[in-house]
Amino acid sequence: MKQMAMLRHLPWSKRLASVGAGLLLAALASTRIFRAETPLTPLAVLPIKLLDTSGEPTDQASQHAKRLSSLAQDLATDLTRLGLYRASALSADRLRRDCPSEEVPCLLRSAQAHGADLIFVGVVHKSSTLIMQLWARLVDARTGQDIYSRDLNFRGDTDEAWRRAELFLIDQIRDEAPQLRR
Repeated sequence: MKQMAMLRHLPWSKRLASVGAGLLLAALASTRIFRAETPLTPLAVLPIKLLDTSGEPTDQASQHAKRLSSLAQDLATDLTRLGLYRASALSADRLRRDCPSEEVPCLLRSAQAHGADLIFVGVVHKSSTLIMQLWARLVDARTGQDIYSRDLNFRGDTDEAWRRAELFLIDQIRDEAPQLRR
């Protein structure tokens, strides 16, 4: 009531601005509350695989293992940080214990057992020192159906090149996220 009495003494334009600001703040608050109450879809990021057909003589297994692990962890972290999904990376050891055969029905059951509605499946193909491809899929954990699919090319087999590919993929998923969420 005091606020209404104070507004009566202001010129019409300032009253309108005060009321408009109040409505804007109320709208922003309700949007924030809505977002906080809307649960994020749980997503399991499976260990990312590498197919190396480059024929390079140098053994890069340890560098690739680190990059694959970082790629999965970074995807889970970034998808969650952006509020797109509640993502977590499943460790390769855990998945091997749950699904030693790595057959699709077993992978789906394992992801569901970990609380996931969606699964991220990724494979990096290294065909040469410079040419890399990332096949990325989001799969419905109940039906096994792809709901999102991207094949991305990137250049270079360096930490920086892999990180740029991950950030580009995150942008692609973010741009389609409203259609992907349930």
